[in-house]
Amino acid sequence: MNFIEYYRNPVVRRRIADYCGGDWRDPSSFTAQYLVGYGVELLKKKNIEFESKEKEYFEWILENGLDIYRSVWDIESTLAVLDIEYFNIDYPGEIYKKPNETFPLIEPAYRKILEVFARFGIKPLTIMTGQGYHFTFKISRFSFADKILERCGFVSDSLKNSYKTVKGRRKRPVSIRHGRAFEGMGKILEFIVQTVIRELGQENFQLPCVITDVAVGPSRRGHREALSFDLSMYGDPIFMRDIRCPFSTHQKHKMQWYKVGKDIAEDIPPRLAIPRNGITLEEALKIRISPEKTIELAKKVSCKIPDFSKEFPKLYKEYQSSKLYKLHKSFDREKIDDPSDWPKTYDALDTETLPVCTRLCILLPNNNLLRPTNLQNLVRVLLYKGWHPKHIAGLVYSKYVREQYNWTENWQKYNPSSRANFYVRIFSDLILAGIDKEVDMNCVSANEIGFCVKEWCGWNLSDFKLKECM
Repeated sequence: MNFIEYYRNPVVRRRIADYCGGDWRDPSSFTAQYLVGYGVELLKKKNIEFESKEKEYFEWILENGLDIYRSVWDIESTLAVLDIEYFNIDYPGEIYKKPNETFPLIEPAYRKILEVFARFGIKPLTIMTGQGYHFTFKISRFSFADKILERCGFVSDSLKNSYKTVKGRRKRPVSIRHGRAFEGMGKILEFIVQTVIRELGQENFQLPCVITDVAVGPSRRGHREALSFDLSMYGDPIFMRDIRCPFSTHQKHKMQWYKVGKDIAEDIPPRLAIPRNGITLEEALKIRISPEKTIELAKKVSCKIPDFSKEFPKLYKEYQSSKLYKLHKSFDREKIDDPSDWPKTYDALDTETLPVCTRLCILLPNNNLLRPTNLQNLVRVLLYKGWHPKHIAGLVYSKYVREQYNWTENWQKYNPSSRANFYVRIFSDLILAGIDKEVDMNCVSANEIGFCVKEWCGWNLSDFKLKECM
C-alpha cells in the first residue's frame, strides 16, 4: 500500500479530521484556522517544502501524499502542545536509523510527562512522531480556565498590531485576548517542563534535557545528544505555527537529507505519526512502519483533542504558588527602554567587557542572535553582570528591529519582540529557578559543543557563572 492509498482510507481521514476539529466530509467544519502540506511532492512540483492552505484543501493535501499539519490557532480553543524531540549533533539521523535504540532513551521522560500531567487530572493525547512525541490538550475559549490564561499572558504592542491585521494565512484578525491566552499557555507548559526536568534528575536520565535545540556536550553514551523540550511555538505569533496531525506521514528525513544523510533519506521510508495512548513502545514502533497496521489502529482510537477546561485551574493554582510564576510576573512588569534611549542604554554596552564568544551576538547579531545556544550564553553572561532579564530581551529586540543587519529571519512574518522575550525569559528562568546549574558554563564545554570561537582567548567563561539565584 502506498501512502496515497493509505490516505484514501475513510477511517484515516476521519482520525485526521478529529484532530483538526471537524468532519472529514466537510473540512469547512474544522476548528483549525488553516492546514499545511509538507513533503516531497511539493518540492518536485513547486520547488517549495511546505504550503499553507485553506481548510477546503484537506483532500488536496492527502491526494498529494503530503505530511498534513493543522494550525495551532483554533476557532474554539486554546491549544496546549508540548513537543519533545531527540536530537543528536554528531549523528543527526540516529533516531531514524536506530529507533529501537533511541526511543527507549526518551521513555523515562515520556512516562514522567504523563505522570506530572496526571497529578492535575490531565491526560493529553500523545502522538509519536518521527523524532519524539507531541502531548496535546485544549482549553475552551468560553471557559473560566481560558480567562485564567488571559490574565497570565502577555502580548507586546507590536504583536497587538499584527493580530489586528488580516494578511496572508490570516483570514480574520486574532483576538488580543486569545493571543494572551496562547502566550499564557506557553508559561504553563514551561512550568510543566521545569517540573519534569527537575524530577527526572540528570543522574537518573541518560540524556541532557534542554528547552529548544541548545547545543550540548557528550552524553554518557559519548554522543552530543539531548532531549529537547521545544516550546518555541509560544515565542511566535499564534497564526505562524502549526502541528503535525496524528495518522499523517512523516517524511521530514527525506526533505532534510542534507542533515541526516542521503543513505537515511533514501533507504528509510516515511513513518506514520500515531497516537500512543495505551500502547507499549514496542507496539508503537511496529505499527508506525506499516500503513495496514496503522489503519487497524485508527479503527480503535479517537484523535479528538481532549478538553481539560475543568481540570486546568488545579494546574494553574500549582503554577501560581511556584517561583516561576514570580519570575514571569517580574519579567512582564518590567518595561524595555524606549528606542529614543537606546543610544544611552542598549547601544552603550561595552562589548570589550564580554567574553569573545559572547560579544559576537552583539557585533554580528545575524545570525548569532537567532541561535538558541548563543542566546543562552548571552543571557548567562548578562545576568551575571546584573542585567534584568527584560532588558536583556530589550537588547536582543533592539538588534532584531534594525534592517542594517540584513536579517535572514523574516521579521514581517514573525514578531521580533515576542521572539526576544520568549528566548531570554526561558533561559533566564532556568537559571533563576535553580534548574540550570550552569555546569557547562566553562571554556572546555564551550569547545566540546562547538561554541568556542578562539581557544586561549584570555577569557574564562566560568568567571561569569551566577553564583546565587536572585
